[in-house]
Amino acid sequence: MTKHPVSIADTLKQAWQDLRADHPHMRIRDAAATLGVSEAELLATDCGNRVTRLREHWPALLGAVGTLAPVMALTRNAFAVHEKTGFYEDICPCGDVILITGHHIELCLSIGVWHSSFAVIEETHLGPRHSLQFFDTTGEAVHKIYLTEHADAGLYRRLVDIFRADDQSPYLAPPTDGTKQALGAIASSQDLPEHWQRLLLAHTPEAVLAGRIATPALREIMRQLAELLLPIQVLVGNPGAMQLHDGPIQNLKITGPWFNVLDQGFNLHLNEMAVAGADIVQLTYKQRDLTGLLVRDQNQQTILTIVGQFDEADGESALWRDLLLALPVIGPV
Repeated sequence: MTKHPVSIADTLKQAWQDLRADHPHMRIRDAAATLGVSEAELLATDCGNRVTRLREHWPALLGAVGTLAPVMALTRNAFAVHEKTGFYEDICPCGDVILITGHHIELCLSIGVWHSSFAVIEETHLGPRHSLQFFDTTGEAVHKIYLTEHADAGLYRRLVDIFRADDQSPYLAPPTDGTKQALGAIASSQDLPEHWQRLLLAHTPEAVLAGRIATPALREIMRQLAELLLPIQVLVGNPGAMQLHDGPIQNLKITGPWFNVLDQGFNLHLNEMAVAGADIVQLTYKQRDLTGLLVRDQNQQTILTIVGQFDEADGESALWRDLLLALPVIGPV
């Protein structure tokens, strides 16, 4: 006999409660993996309580985020988390892509693979934390937006009321076998601004491998960049979102397996246990040389991308290129 969807959701919710009782600090992403479901399925079990399912009006919803004042944008993949605090100001739809720029915020969102979204209230030791969370067809989180202490909580509640979906059942259908596009798969789109096209070229066959560096050399180049306060671009992405930091980095910290950048307005967390190496790639863009660093996992998938600052008149930073090419390589892949 087939179980009723609500009964399935109730069973899953109870399993999650039992798991949290044994592991009170376990993150929902890890809990979902432990229970063999997607994060979106697990989150939906709390609909009607501290979770509100939202309508799938992505451009309008993202546009309304601009009224909330500073928020924290979070985009991650399996091994890196990219957090930026700033404003969602200019929302520019380009087909299945939405480009967002604002003070300290730069996003390229592939909404064609988005499937569901929720407003979420989480209890923390600092009190309730409010967020908007977006998931793809596989139930994986592609992008999250957290209110900061300076954000307008009243406007947030009004936004949730406006975009509240009619269906608030705790059941979410199991994920589909969504096609996972590679980071930079939209690089050929002529609709993207030049700086996005230039950045994503590092993920195309036009990029020539110049060598691979090991994790110690990756730490060293990050240390040098922080010491020099050299402006760089740091990109973390997944099939549904790419998030960019443009500027220097400064405060570095190692915590267990995590290499962290802990700057005001920008945090980066990289799981070094997953890093197989970092590829130095070179290419030409409009008759100018470009050099990039692609941090890879064991399956040769890109975890994060770092490139130097680029000036339309002078090209990329010569200091960035010199630092990168001076690193000890462990040979081509």
